[in-house]
This record gives sequence, C-alpha cells and structure tokens, in this order.
Amino acid sequence: MGRVKAMMMELEERFAEKALDIVDECETWHQFATNMENHMGMVDHMGLDDVMDMLAEIWSEHQETIAKEAYSGMVKEVKWEPKGEGKV
Repeated sequence: MGRVKAMMMELEERFAEKALDIVDECETWHQFATNMENHMGMVDHMGLDDVMDMLAEIWSEHQETIAKEAYSGMVKEVKWEPKGEGKV
C-alpha cells in the first residue's frame, strides 16, 4: 500500500473515532452532523456522500445500542401457536 493511501485510511479511522466520541454527546442526528462539520477537513479526500454514509452508519449503530439498553429485559419472547391446530 502506498504511503498516501495509508495516510488517507488513517485519517478516515481517526475521523470515525472522533465521530464515536461525539455521537454519545448528541441527542439528534442534526446535532451529531453539525458537531462533525468541524472535523470534515480530516476526510476532505472523500466524497460528501461517503462521509455522510459513514456518519449515518455510526449514528444508526449508536441508536440501536441505546434502544437495546433501554429495552433489555423488557421484551418477553412469546411462542405463538394457532388455536385448534395440532390438537386431536
């Protein structure tokens, strides 16, 4: 791998790490995206769509984690069996 490519990948990784730090402080997608604007220079070699996709993935995973923590143990697995079937 070339030195420039390695440097770009390192910047992308640092940007993602920064996003993971910031996402915990944000209550909305808008707040998260706005806070990340200050760090966009780290990935100016990437297309905006790719950067936004990366941020959206981080936001989605964060929201999923919050939902699992909030509802853990509250959802009860129920086995559904139709009435009348299988009974003789």
